Amino acid sequence: MTVSPIDCHELLTLALEAARAGGEVLLGARRELAARAASRRTAEASVETKGVRRELVTATDRAAERAVVGRILAARPQDGVLAEEGELTPKGEISQDAEVLWIVDPLDGTTNFVHGLPFFSVAVAAYAGKLPLVGVVLAPDLGRTWYAAAGLGAFHQSATDDPTPIRVSPTSELADALLATGFSYVRNEPGRDTNVGRIGMVIGECRDLRRYGSAEIDLALTGEGSFDAYWELDLQAYDVAAGAVIVREAGGRVTDLDGGDEWLFGGSILASNGAVHDRLLSLVGNAAQRSR
Repeated sequence: MTVSPIDCHELLTLALEAARAGGEVLLGARRELAARAASRRTAEASVETKGVRRELVTATDRAAERAVVGRILAARPQDGVLAEEGELTPKGEISQDAEVLWIVDPLDGTTNFVHGLPFFSVAVAAYAGKLPLVGVVLAPDLGRTWYAAAGLGAFHQSATDDPTPIRVSPTSELADALLATGFSYVRNEPGRDTNVGRIGMVIGECRDLRRYGSAEIDLALTGEGSFDAYWELDLQAYDVAAGAVIVREAGGRVTDLDGGDEWLFGGSILASNGAVHDRLLSLVGNAAQRSR
């Protein structure tokens, strides 16, 4: 399936508009809490779980999704949508077969949001089948937006500056690399892969390791070269769809933990500058874990 650059430009414009609408909802909720001088107990009054105690969802997640998906469907009702919370489309399901599929996470990093940390984002992506077209990651509390479109490159924009092109880092040795990862909300079942073993294999081989709690921000930071690579397990498409576009358009490499191409719907991802990818895969990849 071929989509022309002008089509991607139009999709990118809409994705940015939709992400900004969601970001305004998130910032409005934060301002309201600050104005009320809300305690954490008050802030968490509208917090629910998604069947797993650690996986949170708030009224703000839902309001942001209505803003984002509403903007997309108003402009392109013929497109499909896959959104996390199911406010205007079926929850966690593709709304309809269409040439373009929008993948939306209205609040990636809900736990950070609830606990007053600024590392949360709105993520909006457009795909044609499994072909990445557009990705936007907007971190409103940080005042930063990363975005990319197929054939048009990847960019970063702060609240006060014009967009600037971004590229992945030139780091060639894992020993010099700053890495990022995350953990699943489901950790207690016997035999569950918690990712802890992988960290043990990597921590002595790299410069250092970070865990920010927003997969989309971790991917965006990999795209801009702040991180040299990022991996995680137990993810959904809306956790990675936008950030993966940014990494790819910034010159990086994205695979699943088998080294293949099933990172969008396959549940695991490894994104890197390309140069450290194979070495890191030899430590955190599924084949490496099975051999131990």
